[in-house]
Amino acid sequence: MYARPKSASSLRSRPRHPRGDSARSGLTMVELMIAVVILTLCCGMLTSTISATNLHRTANAERAVAAEAARGVVEDMHNWNFGAVYTTYNDDPTDDPDGEGTAPGRHFHVEGLVAASDDADGHVGEIIMPSSGAELLENETNEGLGMPRDLNGDMKIDGEDHVLDHIVLPVRVVVRWEGKGGSRTFELFTMLADLEKAQ
Repeated sequence: MYARPKSASSLRSRPRHPRGDSARSGLTMVELMIAVVILTLCCGMLTSTISATNLHRTANAERAVAAEAARGVVEDMHNWNFGAVYTTYNDDPTDDPDGEGTAPGRHFHVEGLVAASDDADGHVGEIIMPSSGAELLENETNEGLGMPRDLNGDMKIDGEDHVLDHIVLPVRVVVRWEGKGGSRTFELFTMLADLEKAQ
């Protein structure tokens, strides 16, 4: 059988696309820059997340130390005879139960925490009670303690000193420190009562 020669147009070779076409020979500069920007943003977000997590973990650890210290102070108060709690933890050393200057007073140190920079006494912890010097007053105005309040159970609020006849004692323990995230505070409120006198 005789084959007809192919026409010139059919003999022309098809254009070949070399594999390394300059337009698609890998990443272009624009694509590379976009990838670098995305990678930089991802690294920045990861670093920020790790930093925030560490700060949060440290803040939680500091708060746990503060809470434990405040609870410890309240437990110590329960170990004292109720009548001596006020004179032991007020700010007047002259009425300390075992002699002047023998009681811990209202300020205390907390191991592991640093006092806030604006704290005048340099102590992290403070015990707040309704007092004016050595006097225990019912008419003291202090919302944090729920004052004014009847402390001796006579159904009236007066301006007399109730150190010797009080049957309830509101106490607020405040721990204030300079932490990793700035100045922080933990507060614990309790109401101590002389159950024998209250009956």
